[in-house]
Amino acid sequence: MSLDRIAEEYWRLVCEYAPTIATVRGEHEFDDQLRTFDSSSLDVLASRFRTIAAEAGGLDTTDLSIQEQITVGLVAHEAGVWATEIEDRLMVAPIDPYLGVHTRLLSDTRMNTVQTRDQADALLDRYRKVQDHLREALAFTRDNAAHGLTPTLASLRRVLDQLDRYLRSDLSDDPFLKLQVPGEDSGWHAMAREIVEKTVRPAFAEYRAGLADYIAPTARPDDRVGLKWIPGGDRIYQSLIHRYTQLERTAQEIHDIGQKWGTEILVDQWAEIGQAAFGLDDIERLFAHLHQDPALRFGSADEMLEHARDAVDRAWDAVDDWFNLKPTEKCDVVPVPEAVAPAMPPAYYMQPPTDFSRPGTYFLNTHKPEERDRFEYESIHFHEAIPGHHFDRTIASRLDVPTFRKFSQVYAHTEGWGLYSERLADEMGLYSSDVDRLGAISADAWRAGRLVVDTGMHALGWSRQQAIDWLAKWTPIGRLTIEQEVDRYIGMPGQALSYKMGQLEILDLRHRAKERLGDEFDIKAFHDVMLGYGAMTLPMLRRRVEEDLLT
Repeated sequence: MSLDRIAEEYWRLVCEYAPTIATVRGEHEFDDQLRTFDSSSLDVLASRFRTIAAEAGGLDTTDLSIQEQITVGLVAHEAGVWATEIEDRLMVAPIDPYLGVHTRLLSDTRMNTVQTRDQADALLDRYRKVQDHLREALAFTRDNAAHGLTPTLASLRRVLDQLDRYLRSDLSDDPFLKLQVPGEDSGWHAMAREIVEKTVRPAFAEYRAGLADYIAPTARPDDRVGLKWIPGGDRIYQSLIHRYTQLERTAQEIHDIGQKWGTEILVDQWAEIGQAAFGLDDIERLFAHLHQDPALRFGSADEMLEHARDAVDRAWDAVDDWFNLKPTEKCDVVPVPEAVAPAMPPAYYMQPPTDFSRPGTYFLNTHKPEERDRFEYESIHFHEAIPGHHFDRTIASRLDVPTFRKFSQVYAHTEGWGLYSERLADEMGLYSSDVDRLGAISADAWRAGRLVVDTGMHALGWSRQQAIDWLAKWTPIGRLTIEQEVDRYIGMPGQALSYKMGQLEILDLRHRAKERLGDEFDIKAFHDVMLGYGAMTLPMLRRRVEEDLLT
C-alpha cells in the first residue's frame, strides 16, 4: 500500500474512533456517528490500528522526502498509540472531567460548524443516538470496574458536578442548540430542541444516575488515585510515559528531574525575580505575598478577557523579529463555557477546522475570576495563544501534508513548544512587569511539579493530598487551580509529563545549535525547524535540528 493510502486510511480510522472530534476538525463524513463501546467493535478497531502501524513501519523510506519520512514515522507511532489505548480499555470511556464521554459531547458539540443543511441534519441523527451512546458508555464503564479498572472518586466528583450543571442550565444555552445552520433554518432548531428535551437531557440524567448508583461504590478513594492501584497499572503507566514523551525514561527518573527543577533550580530564579518585583527573595515570604495581595487578583470575567486580548495583541505585534513563519491572522479569545468551566484548566487552545470556517480559538477560563492569580496569566496567554499553540497548531493546519498531520498532537513537541514559548516571551520583552515575569517562573515550577506529582501518584503511590501539598509548597499556584490540576493528572495519567520534558528537549536542541553555530545561529531558522514540519516525536525533532541546522 502506498504512503498516501496508508495516511488516508489512518486518518479515516481516527475519525471513526473519535467522530465528535472529526466534526470539530471539519471532517463531516461521520457527523451522524458517535463512538462505539461494543467490545468486539473495539477489538476490530485496535486490530486495524495495529495493521496500519505495521504497514507504515514496513515502508521503504530511502527515496522519500523529509516530510514523507516524518509522515511514515508518525503513522506508525500514532496508530500504535491508539491501538494500545483501546487494548488497555482504561481511556476509551474515561470517567474524567476533561476527557469524559459527556465532555466530548458538550464541548465538541459547542464547537461544531457546518457548510450545508445536509451536514446539519446529520448532526440531528447524532443527537438522536446520544441515549444509546451514553447507555453503552455506562455499560462499558461498569464492565471495566468489574475487572478492577475503576475510576477515582476525585474524577467522579468532578464529572457529577459537570453533569448537574448541564442539567440545570438554561435550554437557551444548550450546546446542542448552538449550531449556525446555513441558509434558512427551516425548522432545524425546533427539531433539535425537541431532541434535546426528549432524548439528550434525559439521557444525560440517566447517565448521571448510573454513575452515582453503580460506579461511585467502586471508585478508588483519594489515597489510591494512581494507576499503580489497578491491575496492570505499572505497565499501563510506563506505556503512557512513552506515549507522551517518546523518551526511554522511567517514572523514577522523571520524578527526580521534576524534584531537581522544582526544589533547586527554580528556587534561585524565584529569589532573583522576587527581589526585583517585591524586594522578597525568600520563597515562603514571596509565595505568601503572591497569595495574599488582593491587587494580584482579577475583578471580573471581562477584565480577564481584556487582559488576554491585550497580551495577544502585544505578542502579535512583536513576532516578526523572531519568526519567519506565522499564522495569517490572530486567534479569537473567548471564555470557556460556564457549564464545564469549574472543572476545566485555566485556558486551552483549539485550532481551526480543515475548512477554516472558524479561526484558531483561545479559550480562557473566567470562572471565579476573584480567585485567579493575575500575575500568572500573561505566561498562560503566551503559551496557549501567541507565540504558543496558535503558532504551532495553526501553522501545522496549513502545511501541505496528509490531513492527520495537521492535527497531530505529539504532546512532547506541541506542549513543549507551549512551555518554551512562555520563556521565549520574556526574551521578546512581552511581559508587562517583573510581577508578570514571576508568572513565567510559576508556570515553569508548575510544569516541573507535574513531573513530580504525576509520577508520584501513578508510579509511587502518592495520595491526592500528597500531590496537592507538594504543589502548595513549591509553587504559588492558587488552591483552586492546584485542586483542579491534581484532579486533571489523576484522570489523564502521563499527559502532564509532556510539557517539561518537551521544553527541556527544545532548550537542549537550541543550546546545542547555538554552541555549534556561534554567531551564525539564527533564532528564526531554529523556529522554522520547530514549527515548519508540524508536530513530530522528540527523536524526529532532534534529527531535524541535526540535519537542517548542524550539518
